[in-house]
Amino acid sequence: MRALTASLFGVAAGTLGLESIPGFIFYFLGTAGVSLLIFNLKADGKPAAYFYNPFGDLWFGDLFGGLMSFARLEQAALLKKVVDAIKDLVQDCNFDCNDSGIALQAMDNSHVALVSMMLKSESFSPFRCDRNIALGINLTSLTKVLRAAQNEDILTLKAEDAPDVVNLMFEDSKTDRMSEYDIKLMDIDQEHLGIPDTEYAATISLPSSEFQRICRDLSQLSESVAIECTKEGVKFNCSGDIGSGSVSLRQHTNVEDESKNVEINLSEPVALTFSLKYLVNFCKASGLSDHVKLCLSNEVPLLVEYALANNSYLRFYLAPKIGDEE
Repeated sequence: MRALTASLFGVAAGTLGLESIPGFIFYFLGTAGVSLLIFNLKADGKPAAYFYNPFGDLWFGDLFGGLMSFARLEQAALLKKVVDAIKDLVQDCNFDCNDSGIALQAMDNSHVALVSMMLKSESFSPFRCDRNIALGINLTSLTKVLRAAQNEDILTLKAEDAPDVVNLMFEDSKTDRMSEYDIKLMDIDQEHLGIPDTEYAATISLPSSEFQRICRDLSQLSESVAIECTKEGVKFNCSGDIGSGSVSLRQHTNVEDESKNVEINLSEPVALTFSLKYLVNFCKASGLSDHVKLCLSNEVPLLVEYALANNSYLRFYLAPKIGDEE
């Protein structure tokens, strides 16, 4: 809105024939009026909750600044865990920023797995994105910089209009320590895939730690796991050179500890085989959520979803093995 009204005031000044000082005064008064409306109506008199630099961004941003984007996380741990969970699947990817939040979608080199992340704007405080922007980042480089942040540090991401770098600032509120890093951006030509809404035949919700344990244990025996979901429950089964193994789970409700609940919703039986190497990789996201959701349908990629706060999520899609691949 700020960019639109600034353009309109500029056009209006030209139409009225206001040039030089009169034109600047007209533009200044117009943008000041918009800032006052934002201060009273949108920011509710508390600009610090919505602007990275309340005084400069709110009152003088249109006069002296260009478009920009920034996002502030109360704890750096969230981004650190997300990047750690996906860095072995994809090397370079675009972080797509818009007024809804920060999204990421990328496939692994083999085009077997796809990762999709959405951090909603509500996850940040404050959050600002003046226009849609894609930040092409090498995840190895991002990981190296994020190692400089403690989990409890406040993390601020900032990018100017048409940026060459993205700025990361880490703040320790206890010691007033502040560190700042710039990461060079890349021009990544990445196709954005439309993921259709799917009615899955089976949906399983189980503790993240339990799914991680199953994948880790069965990966010692085989490269693949067959996931079979029936009215009796869900069974993870594998067979390899040294032997075979299986783990079965039934629907279970723990009144004292909901994090141990297992929920199974089934419309028809499903049996599919998947690569354990990829599933073990997905499980690196276990620290992000107490529960993981598995969604299966015959001849459809498996969806592994870790729900985050504020309706944000980290999702993995994995194509099933077919025929000789099994």
